[in-house]
Amino acid sequence: MSIKRITAIVPLEIVTPLEAHLRECGVPGVTVEQVKGYGKHPNYFRRDLMKNNVRVVLYTEDDQVDRIVDAITACARECGARAGILAVESIERLVALSSGSDVNRPSKPTEGEEHA
Repeated sequence: MSIKRITAIVPLEIVTPLEAHLRECGVPGVTVEQVKGYGKHPNYFRRDLMKNNVRVVLYTEDDQVDRIVDAITACARECGARAGILAVESIERLVALSSGSDVNRPSKPTEGEEHA
């Protein structure tokens, strides 16, 4: 199983509809954080060129990437977002802090447990 990280920088106003789109795709969880920045077309009429956006980060299996990317881009178009960017990256290792086990590797059977 190959794990990917999807990171999208989107306008703040599409976060709620985006969450609904991701839930429909079966995404179990996301991290959302406020960020500031400017891109290709900064607003030169503002005192501060930086614009408030959000960064949405999620981890998924490789076979789910296209469906999730399609959901994010569809939501952005439906909401009229005129800016934003999305990246998909390969993750070498993903570890659950609660158990210390690798998320992307099958767990080893414990003593007395058979592996199916």
